[in-house]
Amino acid sequence: RVKKLKNVPIYVKPQLNLDSSGTCRISVMVGIRNDPGKPIDSVAVHFQLPACVTSADLSSNHGSVNVLSDKRCSWTIGRIPKDKTPSMSGSLALEAGMERLHVFPTLEVGFKVMGVALSGLKIEKLDFKNLPSRPYKGFRALTRSGEFHVRS
Repeated sequence: RVKKLKNVPIYVKPQLNLDSSGTCRISVMVGIRNDPGKPIDSVAVHFQLPACVTSADLSSNHGSVNVLSDKRCSWTIGRIPKDKTPSMSGSLALEAGMERLHVFPTLEVGFKVMGVALSGLKIEKLDFKNLPSRPYKGFRALTRSGEFHVRS
């Protein structure tokens, strides 16, 4: 595990705008910050809607958005395309009498990069001794996001 990694390959940009009519506009953009040279796969954004939200109407230009009955929102992007920036936008309806959100959601982001170790780990030499057969000496790298949180 690598903690506090400085060169995260993606960025997540959430925006919340409140209207006077009791609705909240939400917009989330995900893009490539540092291109690792390999495709970034299995990108997903999850967040819990606040309790004061009565309904959510969310859509995206890439991937699929699901809002579950327990107010958990899941945006599955998959592979980030090179030609456009995936974005999710929509509106949240607040309870009657609520003028603004008191709690802003924290976004949990997941991604995977095959063939790259963002930590910089490299294997220079690998020796096997006292083995009857000759094993394959290779190295495969995989970067998985772990716990990547974005505050809004």
